[in-house]
Amino acid sequence: MFRVPYIFFTAICLQTITANSMEDVKTLLADLMVNYSSEVRPVKDQTKPVSIDVGMTLVSINDFNEVTGVISVVIILFLSWTDESLVWNSSSYNNTTSLTFSHEKIWVPKLFLTNPGKDFNPISNEHFKITAYANGSVTWIPGRILQATCQPNVTKFPFDLHECTISIAPHGYYGTQISLFTNVSTISLDIYSTNSAWNIISTKAFVSSVGVDIASFTIKMSRRPLNFMVTVVIPILMLALVNPFVFILPFNSGERISYSITVLLAFTVYMTVVSDRMPASSEPISHLSFYLLSLLALSVLIVIVNIFQIRVYNKDDNEEPVPRWIQNFIKNFRNICRKGKVETKSRDPNETRKSPGRMESIKNHDVIHLESIDQSDFADSQTHSTEKNYDQISFSQSENITWHTVAKYADKFYFTTILVFTVNFSLAYFY
Repeated sequence: MFRVPYIFFTAICLQTITANSMEDVKTLLADLMVNYSSEVRPVKDQTKPVSIDVGMTLVSINDFNEVTGVISVVIILFLSWTDESLVWNSSSYNNTTSLTFSHEKIWVPKLFLTNPGKDFNPISNEHFKITAYANGSVTWIPGRILQATCQPNVTKFPFDLHECTISIAPHGYYGTQISLFTNVSTISLDIYSTNSAWNIISTKAFVSSVGVDIASFTIKMSRRPLNFMVTVVIPILMLALVNPFVFILPFNSGERISYSITVLLAFTVYMTVVSDRMPASSEPISHLSFYLLSLLALSVLIVIVNIFQIRVYNKDDNEEPVPRWIQNFIKNFRNICRKGKVETKSRDPNETRKSPGRMESIKNHDVIHLESIDQSDFADSQTHSTEKNYDQISFSQSENITWHTVAKYADKFYFTTILVFTVNFSLAYFY
């Protein structure tokens, strides 16, 4: 019954039987109000509780403040119970089966939010009338803007999920006097207006008892991250990926320091912009805050490393020669790279056939046939070629390593390391 749209219920509340006359309705209302007290629970046996069926329809989510932890929603409550003092014989009043009047004339439950975010007032309004039926059943459909507290969790911002609960309980009555129950397990979304910032994943409705019955309505919602991704996250990722490319710039260009400082300033300015849009929550802190702080620290580190790199590149080799251990390290690293190239070439079976020099040699010496080439001569030729390459590598051991060489190899190391770290760190955050 509670899932029927509000317009339909409004029509029920306003309708009257066309066969009724005004005098019949006035007489019925006057007879019902004789000896009626709105202060007395509407059960003849006062030891029994008044059972109230509670349901909720969510109209809209106005706002959710992650800092103060307050959610503002527009809701409609569907309340129904039996008032044993409002029973009449419809045939005695020209088949009048229902009456609609102000809720102030009869007993209504005073329901309050148990987790108010602003004020502590009952959920009622003089504009929302009550409909009573001949069998004693009463239907009341009040609506209101509620502000309830909700514990935010912005750890995964802007991909955060939140569960907000609106808890309602009668005030001034024990559980033995008023009993709440619900025939539905979810909040009705039949007339819900979609929110541009939040998406509702699921809802839940249940009743618990802690001395008094509490009707709780839980809304599980997720943030719509597209706007924040386009305006904040993607530009930050672009800046992060551009950062390590400073190590590709030539030392003589004179732009390395200005480039790295420009990227650092861009991060600093963008941090100011982002901080205004992120929830300023200290507990818990968003992972995105740590991510931005890490990128800013990495940008500062790149500026410092560039300063030392330029200093290393401009050192005088005669006044301050490169230490022996640095020279050995670079030579060994270079030899490992060259040996890998030599092994790759020796494993390529097509290189001999594709070599222009080899084809020219075969063309100029027609007396030599491929079928008559001795396998041992071919092996000796391969061995000679490999030994020649190794001789070149061994000769490189005697090459002089300058500070220019050290700075260039350090640039390759820093570029590769920082780029791999930035990509992996970004992927770890988003996945």
